[in-house]
Amino acid sequence: MGVLAEAIHSALDSLTSLITLLSVRYSSKPPDSSHTYGHRKYDSIGGLIGAALLLVTMSWVALEAINRLIRPVEMEIGVIPFAVMILAVIVDTERSRALKRAADATSSRALEADALHFSSDVFTSLTVIIGLFLVKFGIKAADPIIGLLISVLFLRSALKIAKDSLMDLTDRIDPSLIEEIRRACSDVPGIIEVSRIRARSIGNMIFGDISVLVDSDVKGDISSEVSKRVSERLKKDADFVVEVISAEELIKEAVRKVSSEVSGVVGVHGIKVSGLNEKRVSLHAVVDPNIDVVRAHEISDLLERKIKEEVPWIVEAIVHVDPADLPSLRMTGKELADVIKRELEGKRIDGYEVVLESLEVFDPPWTVNIRIILPEDMPLRKAHEITHEIELIVRRILPGATVTVHFSI
Repeated sequence: MGVLAEAIHSALDSLTSLITLLSVRYSSKPPDSSHTYGHRKYDSIGGLIGAALLLVTMSWVALEAINRLIRPVEMEIGVIPFAVMILAVIVDTERSRALKRAADATSSRALEADALHFSSDVFTSLTVIIGLFLVKFGIKAADPIIGLLISVLFLRSALKIAKDSLMDLTDRIDPSLIEEIRRACSDVPGIIEVSRIRARSIGNMIFGDISVLVDSDVKGDISSEVSKRVSERLKKDADFVVEVISAEELIKEAVRKVSSEVSGVVGVHGIKVSGLNEKRVSLHAVVDPNIDVVRAHEISDLLERKIKEEVPWIVEAIVHVDPADLPSLRMTGKELADVIKRELEGKRIDGYEVVLESLEVFDPPWTVNIRIILPEDMPLRKAHEITHEIELIVRRILPGATVTVHFSI
């Protein structure tokens, strides 16, 4: 029974190896227009077919072993079965080792299944030899019992290969891998939080897309860095597309939402976020211009407290209260530019008459760029004082604006 099982098993090895060869060859092809992720799933298909053949073979051996336990068969044991089985052990050992090395190097399901085939040959051949000895010494039941034990052992291994191949083909991924990917992302400088991970594992390759919350000051290619860190951590090739969400924009949106829920706040503008892991935010809250300072202070305190309580990462909030009739709240950028131009042109500052070369006002958050012309013989210290005074004049018209004053000669 043992020798017959080995004969059938080895006969299937030729077909299994051919399937493995074809699946590995196709899976190694580079991506093309119809297979944009590559052809690696062919490898998993090969592994599934290999596991299926092993399951069929070992199931037949198990049934035949049970049948022979019920109806014992007379056997004559000579030298030839021992010689054939010993030779089979030597050949299959080397084949199995070579395939296992290749499977470990490439994470190939097909090669892993083929290596399992040949390792099963080694173990079954050894157990068959033991069974032949036991039968020769009169223990006839040893042959079918050993055949049954071998079949159960490799049925289990074949089921594992089939499960892993099906996981690849259906894009199921081990949850522990997702956690490893999350940890790898957390090690990337500038990433504050990983909000979503989607990944698929195919052989020794992991594809996926990740959404990460990053600090506004982060530099460099986040996608490449994430793929590199994941590859190093999992010891697999990785290719990830990373959706970068700015923490600053997320915080600003959260601040607007919280502000809209505070009674007395008409609107907010000039929101600025600073800091790395611990964020600080400053903003201008627009309120009814007719309320008294006590009520304005109450609104400011309440808004600061709610921002710190409800917006993640905020450790400090500073709220400036603006009356709702400010020009910056009622005018367009062009209208504000005209107002600033009328205020500055011809104005004398410390004996100098302001001469505008250009003036630009960009929409909220308000940014003002001004260029003035200065005399060639003006000392730098005085030029700095004049540009600073012009900045203060503009900020009185546009509180919270970013103002830059350049000078030319």
